[in-house]
Amino acid sequence: MACGLWLASAGIAFAQRSSFNGLEVLPADSTGHYRILIGGHFHGESTNRSGYPAATLLANLDTINELGASLFLSTGDLFMDPENDLPRYQQAFFSKLNVPFFNAPGNHDGSPRSDDIASGEFDLPFDPGRESDTIWFDRVFIADTETDDGSMVGDQLGRLGLLADGFGMRNLFIISHRPIWAEGDPHYSDLFKGNTRSVAGTNFKEDVYPILEKIAEHAHVYWISGSMGGSAPSSIFFQEHAKNITYIQCAIRDEPRDALLIADVYPDSVRWSALTLTGQKLMAPEEYDAAWWAERLGKNGEINWRLLPYLVKSTVLHRAFWWGILVALLLVFVVRRVLRR
Repeated sequence: MACGLWLASAGIAFAQRSSFNGLEVLPADSTGHYRILIGGHFHGESTNRSGYPAATLLANLDTINELGASLFLSTGDLFMDPENDLPRYQQAFFSKLNVPFFNAPGNHDGSPRSDDIASGEFDLPFDPGRESDTIWFDRVFIADTETDDGSMVGDQLGRLGLLADGFGMRNLFIISHRPIWAEGDPHYSDLFKGNTRSVAGTNFKEDVYPILEKIAEHAHVYWISGSMGGSAPSSIFFQEHAKNITYIQCAIRDEPRDALLIADVYPDSVRWSALTLTGQKLMAPEEYDAAWWAERLGKNGEINWRLLPYLVKSTVLHRAFWWGILVALLLVFVVRRVLRR
């Protein structure tokens, strides 16, 4: 799936509607300002079997609704089990969310639904009441990095390529689950070892990045992904990679570090901030760069020894533990039989 959410200052007078909660993307205010809320991995920790979104997300629904965002973008892994979890999400999350919501498919989300694909592109007047000779627009491009194992090919690559000559575009927000920009790049690949990766590599360096460079000649590209392992030191990664090309990650895990990103878009700038979901003290998003991550990689802070009995119990009682024991015993049995011959 390749969906473009096209936000233009002199566009057609209709708005994109979310297939999740039925709400339309809101236009900018009279000054040309609008707000995007961004996050991902909303099913929380991989051990979550409740069928509900992460507790940190649900606990902050009132705050999220009060932010006045024009749209809410998810960087994938919205569900743990999309077919069975959808009714619970509708009851506890989508029906209570007052912001139009869109999701980039993650490896847990299954195939994109036909109604998600059909609602791909639209024009939105930013400031229909203000006269201007300048036509400008921002685009949100929701990328599918699962169907072709991380590569962008065919119609999806073609749609992105059309933006290389996009006259009047100021900002391009690419939303994907996998940070395919990190694979094979020595600056980032070691920072996200726990995320979903391709089997044989992607075509990002050969086919995708040259398009980004062309777009960056006349617009700022923000590529925002959401596949982050549970050991990540922060819910936010923010790195200016090259002139007008910025790589970002944002995902929660039902952890104390959980936070969402906020992009306040103005006619002349994009200002970034973060919303903590647990009351933690946060720095500016730009501070969570590659150097900050490299310094803290693998350092998760002090161990809460009071949780040790619970962690041991939950591990021993998990079926994956016993499957591992069974496989190990089977391997020992096979090796002993071979050695006895």
